[in-house]
Amino acid sequence: MIREDRELLTELARLNRAMASLALRVMDGSAGSAEQRDYGQRLIAVGERLRRRADGETSHPVVVEGTMLLGNGDSLALPGHGVEPYWNRARD
Repeated sequence: MIREDRELLTELARLNRAMASLALRVMDGSAGSAEQRDYGQRLIAVGERLRRRADGETSHPVVVEGTMLLGNGDSLALPGHGVEPYWNRARD
């Protein structure tokens, strides 16, 4: 998974965690307009990032299960393990 995807998923998780408490404050009238506006802007920004990703506007190739998917639809097979897993290394 590329860094952009990890960052996108992290922001989606943050928004998801914040949603329930904000919804409760909206329902009881204690959520301020600035807080609601900030949450809405964050939601719009992450939605745009998700849309760009879905439309294939990512800036990096995507690696899935040992295959690199290139922007033109071609794929390039990668070796199974380019680096030895840390648990197989000899201890000093």
